[in-house]
Amino acid sequence: MTNREQSLSLLHEWVSSDSLRKHCYAVAAAMEAYAEKYSGDKDAWWTAGLLHDFDYEKHPTLEQHPVEGVKILREKGYSEEIIQAILGHGNHTGVARESMMAKTLFAVDELCGLLVALAKVKPDRFESMTSTSVEKALKKKEFARAISREDIEQGIKDLGIAREEHFILIISALRKITKELGL
Repeated sequence: MTNREQSLSLLHEWVSSDSLRKHCYAVAAAMEAYAEKYSGDKDAWWTAGLLHDFDYEKHPTLEQHPVEGVKILREKGYSEEIIQAILGHGNHTGVARESMMAKTLFAVDELCGLLVALAKVKPDRFESMTSTSVEKALKKKEFARAISREDIEQGIKDLGIAREEHFILIISALRKITKELGL
């Protein structure tokens, strides 16, 4: 079994919600695209994205998620880099995002949620999606209101990347996995 197969197996063992699985696939795809951009280990970055929320159904409180999940990841031998990125993907843990992997995971998490929501209301899903359409969606507070606009802004700032480049890179990554996202 490859590391990816092991990680997918773990995700499917812990996550029964189709929408949460799809969110994890989206974040994994975005992370892999950024790994390519930053010459990171694609498998490691993809894994961090895939497993960042794997414990959420069993441990949904801020006190538990993702702290309880990383205990399992440590037991299974996942790298500290992946574990630190997962711990840092939410501000509530107080874990500093020091690596590019950790900064990227934070920067793509909420944005992936917004882009998938936007794709669901567009007739051609991701095909005609642009940075301009993402900006318009961000300004509509009633659209995907559970998505933290503040986290998206903080992620862009922490990465030090141009907004348009960030949006386009993730749109492109999600276009490649439209079928996995059920779109």
